[in-house]
Amino acid sequence: MTSPRPRAVVIGSLALFAVLFVLLTIELSTSSSSASAGHRKAKPAIVETQAEPEPEYAEPEYGYAEPEAEYEYVEPEVEEIPPVVTSSS
Repeated sequence: MTSPRPRAVVIGSLALFAVLFVLLTIELSTSSSSASAGHRKAKPAIVETQAEPEPEYAEPEYGYAEPEAEYEYVEPEVEEIPPVVTSSS
């Protein structure tokens, strides 16, 4: 089996790109035209006003918070065991 020619690869890639570009353009144009047509037909909704007044915005209260105590690292105590010495004869 022979490898494809570089020129054929370039032409095939460009053809594939052109086909995909055309399909995407058509898809986008149909979806945008149908969305805009539906948007034109839509009627504005009637907005009812509330009889009760909304509560006013209250600033949050920030109090002083005690900083947490910082702990100092204490190395654990390790019992030292003397090495075992064996005599060889």
